[in-house]
Amino acid sequence: MGFVVNYLRNLVPVALGRQPECPLLFSYYVTHRCELNCAYCSDGDGKRFKVERIPELATGQAKQLLRILRRETDTLDLTGGEPLLRTDLEDLLAEARALGFRTVLNTKGLGLEERPDVWRLADVLVLGVDALKPEKLAGLIGHSADTARRVLAVLQHVVEKRNGTGVRIVLSAVAAPENLDDVEEVLRFALEHRLGFHVSPQLVGTQARTELRDSPRYRELIDRVRGAKRTQRGVLGVEAYLRGIRDFTRFRCHPLLMPVIRPDGRLYYPCLESKQAEVSVLEAGSYRAALSAARARYGPIPKCRACCHIFCHMALSLLQRHPLAALAEGKHWRN
Repeated sequence: MGFVVNYLRNLVPVALGRQPECPLLFSYYVTHRCELNCAYCSDGDGKRFKVERIPELATGQAKQLLRILRRETDTLDLTGGEPLLRTDLEDLLAEARALGFRTVLNTKGLGLEERPDVWRLADVLVLGVDALKPEKLAGLIGHSADTARRVLAVLQHVVEKRNGTGVRIVLSAVAAPENLDDVEEVLRFALEHRLGFHVSPQLVGTQARTELRDSPRYRELIDRVRGAKRTQRGVLGVEAYLRGIRDFTRFRCHPLLMPVIRPDGRLYYPCLESKQAEVSVLEAGSYRAALSAARARYGPIPKCRACCHIFCHMALSLLQRHPLAALAEGKHWRN
């Protein structure tokens, strides 16, 4: 099975008002470890991921997990924490490629210059960049200006070295009341250098910060992003998503489009924000068996319509619900 086939299979349950259950991709949190203290980092409970120390699968176990997940779809998101803190990340990416996964790697990029195989083995490299000025970025990542300069140096490095690698580089920005002008600069940089771009509002727990809801400048920023999407390639997220994060409208979430796996191989059900993760995919032997066990333990997916205005679940849910817009979205993911 793959992304496109599963998307088509999901159209019928969506049309009938049911939850689609064919995963478009899996999101595997390979670690919760991170050396930064980003102001917006939140696990849904309002605390940073690194606060919850969860054991990580050994390399062999992680590869076994990838083999199980590959039976269900062909797209894999590797995230954290900071995935680069895993010294075996190259091995995991190589295994994913050998299995036929299209891999998306989410990282701040510190140390990436010394590990070229990491980003050459990924199909999409998502760099978290929320400002282009070191002093401003330092405040957002909770670290020194020197560290912020290192983050920006990684950005420059991959822009210069990407030719011939085939990797798609996407800049991911979190819009907070303090960096709205900076996010617009990141957008301009992405468009000028033919990079992908997506934006999410800062959440507190699962809710957008109140200051954003009342901010004309925030709405203006999102409208500029919408305008850029209409005229140029690279801005990610269907129009319904961009309008949704501008106006914080209600939407029906379909969390099983992107099942989330913890560092220890347990499945969050129905999503990370629920914090319900007692079922191990490895022990269950298959994703479907793990899903069945989680549903038996926790019950059906709740009707959640008013929270989590963030790119992952919201953008995928609205992508699934708007097939014509989804057809046009492919060009924004290509180099």
